[in-house]
Amino acid sequence: MLANQKFSPPQADPSHSGDDPSKATVATRRVLDALERAGVPFSLKLLPDGVRTPEQIAECCDGDVRLIVQSMIYRGKATKKPFLLLHSATSKLNDRNIGAMVGENLQRADADFAARLTGYTAEAIPPLAHLNRVPVMLDDALLRFARVWCPAGSVGAIVSIPTLVLARVVSARIVDLT
Repeated sequence: MLANQKFSPPQADPSHSGDDPSKATVATRRVLDALERAGVPFSLKLLPDGVRTPEQIAECCDGDVRLIVQSMIYRGKATKKPFLLLHSATSKLNDRNIGAMVGENLQRADADFAARLTGYTAEAIPPLAHLNRVPVMLDDALLRFARVWCPAGSVGAIVSIPTLVLARVVSARIVDLT
């Protein structure tokens, strides 16, 4: 560097913030790359070891457990067709109503099926960047919040995403899941 040049630190990308993505797992980086390709503004949060429950996660973030999204893979009992359900950690899913919406009874998929379908462990299924296409249903109760915290592909990593942007990017069917 020349003596009369000033060092300028790199400017932060305004589309994302939070913890350093280079410290994330390969699975989480795959999710972050998909968010960046889609132009989704996000904030990464790497959680301390042992933080697993929605209440613990909320305590590390905004403090409101209603903002913590749970991602669950369900499948049709007859067709075995999978569905990704995104809902607040405080919501109680109504399997009967959800089944009526899709035209068949649903059951929660086992962890092995969910991992083969998405490429992620059942505890950390993100809303996008899956190995296979999965129809997404987003609980309309989440729309009350400008941003929500979603799993980011590995246990201990979550991302805050604008709720309406999330719904658009994953082509979610917005429904009442309760």
